[in-house]
Amino acid sequence: MKIFDRQRSSKWLFASVFFLAVSTFSCYRIPKQAPPNHPKHEIFFVPVPITKLSSTQAPCIDVRIGNTTLSMELDLGFRGDLTLTGQSADAIGSKTFIFTKSMYGMLGKEYLTNIYRIPKASIGAMAFIQPTLQNDRDEFIADSVFVQGGGKPSPRPPGRVGWELFYNVNLLVDLKNSQIAFCDSVDTLQKQGYPTEHFVKTPLLLERGLVEFEASTGEGSLHCTLDTGATWNMLNTEIAEGRSIEQIAWDPENVLHYPSLKIGAEEFGPIDFHRIPIHLPIRIEATLGMEFFQDHLVFLDFSRGYAYFFKNTSPVQRNSCLGSAED
Repeated sequence: MKIFDRQRSSKWLFASVFFLAVSTFSCYRIPKQAPPNHPKHEIFFVPVPITKLSSTQAPCIDVRIGNTTLSMELDLGFRGDLTLTGQSADAIGSKTFIFTKSMYGMLGKEYLTNIYRIPKASIGAMAFIQPTLQNDRDEFIADSVFVQGGGKPSPRPPGRVGWELFYNVNLLVDLKNSQIAFCDSVDTLQKQGYPTEHFVKTPLLLERGLVEFEASTGEGSLHCTLDTGATWNMLNTEIAEGRSIEQIAWDPENVLHYPSLKIGAEEFGPIDFHRIPIHLPIRIEATLGMEFFQDHLVFLDFSRGYAYFFKNTSPVQRNSCLGSAED
């Protein structure tokens, strides 16, 4: 089931810039109360199906909170565990308020959001104990979506899953096989049939609260943010006076083509970037969105501090599962 290929034609109707809507502008990380339910030494590979793509082409996975299962977007541009909007957040009864903090949209507009602690969230066979839950305002979500030709975007899933939820379990994003997976190591991925001998390894940079790494083009180095919540690859560029951000977002002449993208010493071929202005308290240079993830296997080894990439042109024929966590 190739979810991305089936829905790819709709990507030009709605575009999301969720990677800009991040809560990274502080030096703290909310401490985890307990790790997921597996020992650190256990060998595990826990696959989870991507059930669909949202209207902005973000991958969606099922998340169970209490007795409710919600379809939520996987958004690696969101620093946090879980976020829900409106009535979906209000319906979560077993939550404890922690504090209120600021979020920032693409143009630097500040939004206040409440952070809660909930007892448990489950994704597939993996349980996450006492994760944080954020309540996003509908206005904040709407400000992060461009609609071609104006109008209102299609309905979105009620929430998102951020990268911090996966910090203790590592994360594989495998769109060609329509799945993500929690995995202890690259060695385990090799036993699952992934061609790890061809993976390109580079340091994973998390200091700013974003999932980042260094790449290079023919014009020099490029500090890249990985974000499954962004539809496009984007380059932070100012726009000419008199043009709106919506106008430039859909202008095909505003796409910058690089004939080469290198990660480490490896060549990953040509890449296109939409030139979009990004006004935030921290400098965002470039993002790799779903345009990148559709053709590249990405493994984030948070435990060892590395990101791995593979230009994936066909589904991987995996072996049987080595093991999984139990609820």
